[in-house]
Formats: sequence, C-alpha cells, structure tokens
Amino acid sequence: MDNKTKKAKKIIDAAETLFFEKGYDKTSMSGIAQEAMVAKGTLYLYFQNKRELYYAVGKRALDVLIAMFQKSSAACHNGLEKIIAFGRAFAEYQRIYPEYYDFIIDYQGEKIKLKKAGKELKHTFEDSHKLFSMLIEVVREGQKDGSILLKMAPELLAGILWCQTNGIVQLADLREPFFMQYSKDLNAENLVESYLKLNEQIMKNGIC
Repeated sequence: MDNKTKKAKKIIDAAETLFFEKGYDKTSMSGIAQEAMVAKGTLYLYFQNKRELYYAVGKRALDVLIAMFQKSSAACHNGLEKIIAFGRAFAEYQRIYPEYYDFIIDYQGEKIKLKKAGKELKHTFEDSHKLFSMLIEVVREGQKDGSILLKMAPELLAGILWCQTNGIVQLADLREPFFMQYSKDLNAENLVESYLKLNEQIMKNGIC
C-alpha cells in the first residue's frame, strides 16, 4: 500500500468513526481532518466534499456485504440454495454491521444522477451493480439447474427478491415490539426466516 493509499484510508477511517459516533449531519470536514490528523487542505486533495467521504465509507459497507454473499453461497449446491443463503446473509449483516446496513438503506432511498456524480459515488454504484448482478446470476442458475421452477424473467425475479428482502429485514427489526404484542414467535429473526422459507417453497414449486 503506497503512501497516497494509506493517507486516503486514514481519512476514510476518520470519517467512518465520526459518521457513526456523531451522525453525518453533525460531522464536519474540519472534524474529519482533525480526527485523521491531517490539514484540512490535505483532506480536499483526496475528497471533494463530505458527501464523497460518505460514499467512500458506503463502498466499504457494500464490499463487506458482497464478501458475506460470496461466503454464504460457497457451500450451496444449487441456485435456490444460494438465494436463500443470500437472504440469511443480509439479515446477519443487519445484525453484525448495523451502521453499514443503515448506509445501504439510506443510499437506496436516494435519487442518483451518475453523470453529475463524483468518483466515490460511481465506485459505490459499481458495487451495487455487482451485488444485484450476483442475485440475477443465481436466479438464472436456479432456473437452469431446476431448483427454481418459477417461470419469470431472472432480472424481474431478482428485483422482486431484492425489494422484498430489504423490506422484511428492515420492518421486522423496526416493528418487532409491535408484532411481539401478538405472539412471542413474531420476533425479527422468526419473521425473516419464515419469509425466506415461504419464498423457497414458492420458487421451488413454481407457485405464482
């Protein structure tokens, strides 16, 4: 790792620490420079603004999720198993890396104009593309190997699964106290796992 890469990493480390401790809005470029122990002018040589640093931290969040997806699917035998493994990995990611998970939820809610975006946002978008492409690929794999009988375009099914899984993981966590008023079984973990098993049966049996 050369000096320039080390300096950039040090700055991103500082930004990540402050974003997570104080929140994005309460973090300033001056504060990041101080945390990184660099001059504010030096900071701007590496990152145009605070938003660029936000996406640099966000790329880390997506890199971790990609690695978890890859690891979770390594022992799977077919496309359907990989899809379910991806869902479980995403739920685990929310538990282990809540700050990174919050970034992904925030990032997915933004309207992005790539033509006007800085390099860090473009790098983050490339990671998003990689994640979704991985999901499309395992859907194709499942349809090819016969583990998924659901007749639907791979891209469409992948999009539905992505939206559903994001929604169930987020809402199961946020609304867990409400659901558990009705049954102790309605905890976030059970809700997510039951959702995954339901989707597994739908795809396995071609129910539509």
